Amino acid sequence: MKVLQVVGFKNTGKTTLIQRMVALLKSKGRRVAVIKHHHLDKGVIDAGTDTGSFLEKGADFTILNTPNMSVRTENVQPSLEAQVMQLAGEVDVLLIEGYKRKEYPKIVLTHSFTDGHTNVDKIGLRNVLKHADMRYDEGNIIQWFEEWSSDDETV
Repeated sequence: MKVLQVVGFKNTGKTTLIQRMVALLKSKGRRVAVIKHHHLDKGVIDAGTDTGSFLEKGADFTILNTPNMSVRTENVQPSLEAQVMQLAGEVDVLLIEGYKRKEYPKIVLTHSFTDGHTNVDKIGLRNVLKHADMRYDEGNIIQWFEEWSSDDETV
């Protein structure tokens, strides 16, 4: 399984880029998973929903089934490393949005669409494969990603 993080400050285009990466991989018949970091618990699962109320009352897990998907929620502190290990063998490519300080190979998006230029070099990122600005580099990023994702080397 290949693992790639997409990191950057708020509104740098991380989600948009990952959506395009997923579409590209799926068009090639690849199995893909995405793990997204969110900085808040509140608002992710609304307490006003049945699922939210089950978690609020202390359920360890909830599984929401709809006609075309299943969503499992665990009421535990997440471990990115455990989640990555869990997905090994299940998917060809794992894309991770966020978790700037984790050690997986990463692309760093460097310009916020709302806050202007951001200086990501000051936060000491490691294992950076590429810096990019979605305003100008999107085509190059996708081309680089297509080559990277077709390489057989895995993490």
